[in-house]
Amino acid sequence: MLMQRPIKKGSVISIKIMTGEEIIARLEEESEDGLIVSKASVVAPNPQGGLGLVPWMMSSAPDKLTFNSSSIVAYSATVDEIADKFTEATSEIQIAK
Repeated sequence: MLMQRPIKKGSVISIKIMTGEEIIARLEEESEDGLIVSKASVVAPNPQGGLGLVPWMMSSAPDKLTFNSSSIVAYSATVDEIADKFTEATSEIQIAK
């Protein structure tokens, strides 16, 4: 059996919520009440026919959002390829391969 490491603060995570939406964000804090995340985004089609990341709440002013545990179906670490693209899209960091 493989041992799973806990998800650390600052990790890129994928969150599935009760509405069916899948959100990609950076984990800021985890508690019994829910998750606090930053840079919450969703994958959406772009005009060129590909996919891109767009803010989950475009009208939201705060950088950090709180998801109540009652609205979260599941969450886990995001696969590396998508996490790298998220990091590049939401920061000045470029991931070299």
